[in-house]
Formats: sequence, structure tokens, C-alpha cells
Amino acid sequence: MISQSLAQAQSGPDATRSRANIEIPSSLVAALPSPPRTDGEPYRPTPAQKFVCNTGYSRKQCDEEMTVLRKALANYPASDLGEWTWVLVRSEDWKLILLAHGLSPGTAALTAVGAKTTFFEGALVAGPSGRVSELIDIWHVGRDGLLDLAVRHELGHALCNDANERRADRIARLLEQRKPISCEAKAEAKQKSVHHASLH
Repeated sequence: MISQSLAQAQSGPDATRSRANIEIPSSLVAALPSPPRTDGEPYRPTPAQKFVCNTGYSRKQCDEEMTVLRKALANYPASDLGEWTWVLVRSEDWKLILLAHGLSPGTAALTAVGAKTTFFEGALVAGPSGRVSELIDIWHVGRDGLLDLAVRHELGHALCNDANERRADRIARLLEQRKPISCEAKAEAKQKSVHHASLH
């Protein structure tokens, strides 16, 4: 579970450009139980990448939607992040979180760089058609491109440990073009303790 004030980088247009210190409530994330290890089974280290669903997902729904997210991440060097947590949040819960923190309704993903965690709205993988249409209108991207765009943009933040939106957009374009990634102004980003931004 995660409960702390975090520097945030968000995916979604028209978000407020002011700095904000957003607290992620502990109720947001609940990891589903992992299968128990049976006696005699060899010890396997915990994978560096964790995939969890917030409360409200059934095990079957979580597995199905997480498969979609894993496939999208597999197209890019997400494994280069090492220890990282990827979280799916149901759209109905996501909207409440956005409202509570005054974030743009077009925000569909958030990266907490310091906590090594990225949150994705469930609509990106299997959401209600109304919300998907809303995101398509906001982002000007087709249904198939929504998740890919969010993944690339959030990886821009995560791979460079940087909440700057322009630099995340630049990395997202490099990832799309399959070009080598170079993180600019990394030192500058580390000096800033709080970030709040949006995808354009």
C-alpha cells in the first residue's frame, strides 16, 4: 500500500500547471494476494516489477486487464526501471481521485517518481465506452493508441526520473520512433522536490 505525499507527473491534457503536493490515499491500492508457495518448491525472488489492481477488481478482471497492460509495457524498455509498481485503478474510483485533488478530467495516468509507481485508469485497458470516448476526444488519439500513448509518456517520466512534461513528451516520441533515449536536465529535475504536470 502507498500513503505519502509524492511528486506527481500526470498523463492528460489541460491540467493545471501549478505545483501540487498530492497525497495518494492508502485506500487507493490493494495488492491482490500472491499464490502461496508450497513446501518443496524452490524459492523464487520477488520480481522487480509489480503489477497490482486497486480495490474493487476481481481476481479474474485484474488478471485480464493486467495482461493488456503488460503487453503494452513489453513494447518498451519498462524492465530498465528495475523495481517499479504498475497499478490499475477502476474508472469510477479514478474520477473521484481526480475530483478530490483538483486534477483535469482528462488525466488518465499518474507517475509517482519518488515512489517508483505508475497508476493507470482502467479505461485505458478495458473501460466503459463513455469514458473511452471522452479520452479519445480529449487526447485526439484512437482507441488503440490511448494506452500506448499513456505508457510511453509515463515511461518518459519514469526512465528519466523527471516530472517535466515536455521532456516526458520528448522521450515518448523517441520510444515511439524506436530511437535511443537520452535524459536531459536530469540534475535539474532532481533539485525540484514537487512537480505537477500534464500530457498535451
